[in-house]
Amino acid sequence: MKLSNILEGIEYISSINPSETDNIDIEDIVYDSRLAKENYIFIAIKGETMDGHDFIKNAYDNGCRVFVVTENIELPEGSIKILLKDTRLALSKMSSNFFGDPSSKLKVIGVTGTKGKTTITNYIRTVLCESGLNTGVIGTNGVFYNDVKSKTVNTTPESYEIHKTIKEMLDAGVECVAMEVSSSGLMMDRVHDVKYDIGIYTNLSPDHIGPKEHPTFEDYRYCKSKLFSLCKHGIINIDDENAWYMIENAKSDIATFSIHKESDLQAENIDLTRDEKALGVNFDYIEDGSEKTNAHICSPGEFSIYNALAVISVCKYLDIDKEKMLKSLSTAKVDGRVEVLPVLPYATVVVDYAHNGMSLENVLETLHMYKPNRMICLFGSIGGRCVIRRKELGDVAAKLADITVITTDNPDDEEPMDIINDIAKSFVDSECEIYKIADRAEAIYKALSIAEEGDMILITGKGHEKYQIINGERVFYDEKGEVIKAAKRVREEKGLE
Repeated sequence: MKLSNILEGIEYISSINPSETDNIDIEDIVYDSRLAKENYIFIAIKGETMDGHDFIKNAYDNGCRVFVVTENIELPEGSIKILLKDTRLALSKMSSNFFGDPSSKLKVIGVTGTKGKTTITNYIRTVLCESGLNTGVIGTNGVFYNDVKSKTVNTTPESYEIHKTIKEMLDAGVECVAMEVSSSGLMMDRVHDVKYDIGIYTNLSPDHIGPKEHPTFEDYRYCKSKLFSLCKHGIINIDDENAWYMIENAKSDIATFSIHKESDLQAENIDLTRDEKALGVNFDYIEDGSEKTNAHICSPGEFSIYNALAVISVCKYLDIDKEKMLKSLSTAKVDGRVEVLPVLPYATVVVDYAHNGMSLENVLETLHMYKPNRMICLFGSIGGRCVIRRKELGDVAAKLADITVITTDNPDDEEPMDIINDIAKSFVDSECEIYKIADRAEAIYKALSIAEEGDMILITGKGHEKYQIINGERVFYDEKGEVIKAAKRVREEKGLE
């Protein structure tokens, strides 16, 4: 592609005459100097710990001659300088241009909020695919479309990867993309040039607030609200206390869903269901204050109903056949999200991804509605950031669990027992019994080994993830695999094998 086409729509100053950009062929765009080659553009991005301007020489040595910069620095001989104000915004626009503005050529649905993003995007894919609309997902669990599965480093990847992935989906016949839109993705303008047809707001609670993330809750909330300046149609959970902030700052038209307040799509007549493989819920929903429809999902609690209502709202907007939608929604599941593992014949074992106070409280309160004999809860917290989560998690478990096993969860370069002891401070005046076990596999065994008839064991924090972050490295770890091994060991010890 010609350099002039890649730079279309961007304000810049060039070291060459703008007309000359029509004669320069570009094969790819990179922001990692190690990937630079001849006929590539290198974009120098300033990050939290590294500045891309410091790696221009590396990119030059690898053959690159076109550099996009924010500093009017001297470049190596024969280089072309593209000077502009914001290289992150430039990367977004240039990537969209380079891949032919792919997001404008299919339906794109963005989901933002503190919790529910992964479940909603995966439910959307299940329902739309089974209704005949080929749909892909970009999010926490990776990239999924057709038979393609790949990992993502961030919930919302860098803008180049987003547009490249959407182009690959488009070429593979995908007609719709459901994307998790994180606050950092919005803050760093990774999605600035994605053409969203629909934006969904789930809920908001203090999270991702710290030195390396958002300085304040207000900044976190503002960044979330930016999605509704990028989409055509907004779908908002009106029950959430920050919903009106999203609506007031939106530039899109808005539809609402709820359980407790009057809305365009409101749930009522909620009834919990249970079998050996799933905890679920039946409910009715009312459209526009009149038409009533019954629905079932195989995930429990109010938070699951909110997720389902968001999906139903999407299907209504896209004019998806209601019967097909209800049938596929009734069986939709997400790996590691309130997932029942039938591994003990006398107790219920649930694996979930909840890793902050709000999510843990929602899950525990929901599981209590099934009236377990005792609630056993296992969790840890990350090292190096979000220290406030430790107290939030501990406070919730101290209030809602009978027994808590505190263990590791991505300790990174912190001493695991230091994190565990921080969490344990919440239990000083609690009647909840605690165990402190740094080895997560052994902690899982402990939680299962102390379970009795009718108990419920919630193992949370990892869910679908297949790693632990230890000393800056991702070490393979399989939560469900460890639960299955621990349960087999317990069954053998109890003579149940």
